[in-house]
Amino acid sequence: MLPHVLEATPYAGVEPPDVLAREAGIPEDQVVKLDGNENLYGPAPGVAEALAAYDSYHIYPDPMQRRIRETLAAYAGTTPDRVVAGVGSDELIDLLLRLFVGPGEKVIQCAPTFGMYAAFTQLIGGKLVSVPRDKTFDVPVDAVRQAAGDGAKLLFLASPNNPTGNLVEEATVRQLLALGIVVVVDEAYYEFSGATLADLVPEYPNLVVLRTFSKWAGLAGLRLGYGIMDTSVAERMLTVKPPYNITVAAEAALLASLEELDLLMSRVKAIVEERDKLFQRLQAIDGIVPVPSRANFILCRLPEGQGNRVYRELARRGVFVRYYDAPPLRDYIRVSVALPYHSQKLVEALIEILS
Repeated sequence: MLPHVLEATPYAGVEPPDVLAREAGIPEDQVVKLDGNENLYGPAPGVAEALAAYDSYHIYPDPMQRRIRETLAAYAGTTPDRVVAGVGSDELIDLLLRLFVGPGEKVIQCAPTFGMYAAFTQLIGGKLVSVPRDKTFDVPVDAVRQAAGDGAKLLFLASPNNPTGNLVEEATVRQLLALGIVVVVDEAYYEFSGATLADLVPEYPNLVVLRTFSKWAGLAGLRLGYGIMDTSVAERMLTVKPPYNITVAAEAALLASLEELDLLMSRVKAIVEERDKLFQRLQAIDGIVPVPSRANFILCRLPEGQGNRVYRELARRGVFVRYYDAPPLRDYIRVSVALPYHSQKLVEALIEILS
């Protein structure tokens, strides 16, 4: 087995509700799951109907994703020859690394950020260069420029960034695109922020924008993401991807979701409104410092040395959040924004634990 694979650290995914319920010793329907940035409204009602009505599960999917790419292009305001779908945006991260990064070559991330960038870089034998964000979690352009000048091949920028929730400015991205390396802007939370850089793709052949249906459309369990990129990159990605990577179930769910776009966007609006209300409520709790967010989650700094205790006490009450125990996010938790009922349970538990 290859040494870099033997040494690989797996991405820390979130546990399913039944496992969390067993850990807390509570019924599954009492779990308040705020650890995965999932959309707890669930998918559009038509998704279940489309999956039940589909009658060709015994036939392989279209390896060229024709209908999927046409549908996604229309939704994203681009052309099908710039679009490739993946098993979540995770698969596209892996494919981009395989396309552009050889063993020992450098990949830049701006930490703290989405852990999958580091995990996949390690699996392909790349060398990760982690450039720290500044005190407000913004991207330090000069530091990234210096790292890129040392032979880096690819840069990951999440916008909104996970777990900090802030956007990367267009001017910043333009400066970094001018370096000539591949810049991947991960817009997994685009629908919640309303801010995108996808319109820059025709101008910059070294720009790739990633998105997903996991968050806003409630399809996390069906795994469907997509990328918008230069046509030459899309052609190569379609060549090297697994031939039948998108299941017919995921395709049916995609089509059904976009038929109920107004409903899904009304849920996005409700989540954004709930995010802003929850931010104010968290801000009012003594000892908690929430970070302004443009996504469907809020990062919170807890009192020094209290992070692990608060995380465990929340879990004991059936409230599950994401916990960070290493600098620069030691004593931070990330909470997903869900329904008002979930916010109420979270706030009540935090007040009780910190009082």
